[in-house]
Amino acid sequence: MKISIRQLVISLVAFLLAVSVLIGFVRNPEIVGGQVLVVRALILNFSIFAALVAVFPLNPLFYGRPGTYGLVVCLPALLPVFVYFLVLLPQQSSGGVSGEQLSSELITDASSNGIVEVGFTYPIYTPNVSLRNEGLYTQYVNVFLRMTGANGGDALFRGVRGRIPGTGLSVEASVQGMLSRNGNYLFNPIALPPARGIEGNVVFIISNLDDGTSFTDALSSATQAQFEVRDPEAGTLIAVFPLDRI
Repeated sequence: MKISIRQLVISLVAFLLAVSVLIGFVRNPEIVGGQVLVVRALILNFSIFAALVAVFPLNPLFYGRPGTYGLVVCLPALLPVFVYFLVLLPQQSSGGVSGEQLSSELITDASSNGIVEVGFTYPIYTPNVSLRNEGLYTQYVNVFLRMTGANGGDALFRGVRGRIPGTGLSVEASVQGMLSRNGNYLFNPIALPPARGIEGNVVFIISNLDDGTSFTDALSSATQAQFEVRDPEAGTLIAVFPLDRI
């Protein structure tokens, strides 16, 4: 079996396409998860088809018979992807978002974890949480912290936003600019790709407690303390999980 230069070029191009599409598919779960299921199946199948085209000249059984190769090899190889995305995946998805707090420590400026002062009068609380999206599509969520005091009053804190409207300098903008350089921090809205979990530190600026009441004092006396996961647009409650005492 003699392989021509033209066949080698086609194989090389097809191989590079297959690898590039597969890498893009794996490394961009947020974008891929926003596509409808049939589009995801087509993208992955394009990578598989390109790989099969790349190895076609090396298969002596189908030399000179591309049509037969397509029917016998390519078509059966592409069908399982459609079955998975269009049949099995919807059946496996339970939907919804779940969350869990992984750590929460009260710390000093010197040790640099937990609650830190950054030159403002407000402490910054950065609990480490895990969020998981069990739905079929990428979901964007906002995370809030709610504390209910013994007198029934609520204190609600919204996580720092990734994009802050306006051009004026604010405490939120300063904190976001300082901490955004560290990839461990999560800012609202948080993107949750389907069937994946993410872990990071949500940033809360504690700025509306009663005068003379510290965050830790208020937390220790609270009858309920929880994280709330909400829809960024409608504000509807998606999930709740408890805050562990510091």
